[in-house]
Amino acid sequence: MEDNASKIITNALSVGKTNLYNNIENIIKEVEKALFTNKDLILEANKIDQKNNNGYIIDFNILNNIFKNLEKETIIYGNVTISEKDEEKKIICGKQIMDYGNVLVINDGNPYVIIEMALRNLLAGNTIIFANKGYMYGTNNLIINIIKNVLEKFEVSKYLIQLHVTEEFDSILSNYANINLVVCIGNRKLQNIILNKSKIKTITSGYENFDLYIEDDSHIDLLKRIVDTGLNIQLYINNDLKLDYKDAILVSDIDEAIGQINYNGSKYSASIFTKSANSASRFMREVNSKIITVNASPTIERIIDIKQSDLIIEKTIIYPLSFKFDGSRIDIN
Repeated sequence: MEDNASKIITNALSVGKTNLYNNIENIIKEVEKALFTNKDLILEANKIDQKNNNGYIIDFNILNNIFKNLEKETIIYGNVTISEKDEEKKIICGKQIMDYGNVLVINDGNPYVIIEMALRNLLAGNTIIFANKGYMYGTNNLIINIIKNVLEKFEVSKYLIQLHVTEEFDSILSNYANINLVVCIGNRKLQNIILNKSKIKTITSGYENFDLYIEDDSHIDLLKRIVDTGLNIQLYINNDLKLDYKDAILVSDIDEAIGQINYNGSKYSASIFTKSANSASRFMREVNSKIITVNASPTIERIIDIKQSDLIIEKTIIYPLSFKFDGSRIDIN
């Protein structure tokens, strides 16, 4: 496991990004190749986590989707786009994509979060520190070391990405002077804890955390398959059904279900299983979640809801139409 928070911050501050800027897209391709080349090794580490009741089965199809989405990304560290020319003032205005700096990603240990946020922050040119309580540690540590090996191949410091395992997040958050952005990805409880503790800009997401209300048991076989995935699924069960699921929240009716999900839910993905068109309609209309499914798994759509633009700073660039580097002065007024 990584050393203390102060050492991790010191390592992050020492990272140079010149070679990253010159090789970002090639690094992403090499990371993809390395992860799939080491698939058997990752699955072996994953089995150990499962054996220790500290993880669920990794699905490489989801990794495929992550890389497919990244291929479409146009917001890349250092890119400059010309937005307009002002012939009267003889200037060009443009935008340059700059890194946020040191980004702290606090999460619940989900490896898909580790992979996607690592890659998106690499695209953004950020230094990334992951902090969690050690869930799926074997799998995540291996994945991070694979990414570090790729970085070093391109002569980029391995400290561009680090993992800090801790039971409390106060020590790493106390270094707020050296952290430029906090990203919290997890259930509502974790989000609220970090929002209360963080002293700098913090964005939150319930990605890979799902809420599921069961109003009737007509889809019980599908329900069992969903629960058996081992993902972070919070069940809300109508009390009349007498279903016995550990950690499920019992509710009396659709009103209480909607109220509970809006108060406790991740606000990422929510599902209802019902035969009532009225209940389905109310659920779709009143639940505060970015993804709603009816009589279908809440995990059917799994796209991270943090935008690439959230991870960068867009700098306005203004320069003369006749841009020179010979020291001569150009009057643009």
